[in-house]
This record gives sequence, C-alpha cells and structure tokens, in this order.
Amino acid sequence: MDFSSGSKPLGGSNADVDRQLAAVKQQLDLEFMTRKLQKITDKCFQKCITKPGSSLDNSQQKCLAYCMDRYGDTEKLVTQTLVTRLQQEG
Repeated sequence: MDFSSGSKPLGGSNADVDRQLAAVKQQLDLEFMTRKLQKITDKCFQKCITKPGSSLDNSQQKCLAYCMDRYGDTEKLVTQTLVTRLQQEG
C-alpha cells in the first residue's frame, strides 16, 4: 500500500477534501458566531431591559449599544492579550 502524499484520499481528490474541510470550517465559524451573538444579546438584554414593552425607550437603546460595544471591546482585548502571550511563549 502506498501512503505517500500523492495517494488519493478515501473521500475523493485532495481538492474535494479541501472543499469539504473548508465547508465544515465555515459551518463551525457560523455556529460559533451565532452562539456568541446570542450570548451577548442575552447578557445585554438582562442588563438593559428591566421592563420589556412593545418598543425600546431611548435609555434602553443607549444601554444596549453601550453594552454590546463594551462586550466587543473586552473580547478584542482578551484575544489580543492571549495572542501576545502565545507569541512570547512560542
């Protein structure tokens, strides 16, 4: 049996496998972003909407915008810090 890099994968050609892997990665990325957005929405809604109604008043709108901005800023800072630490270790 030949297991060299030129052998054909079981699922098809290398290009087929690459396309399948790219599709799976895209699906996982979409799932991750969907869950992240839902988490942010839930947390900010709990914080900002104390009396749900048929519409948001001005203070609720500002609170939600500020909450989501801060959540994004915090995530960006944590990610940058982690990347820096990993680069220093590696």
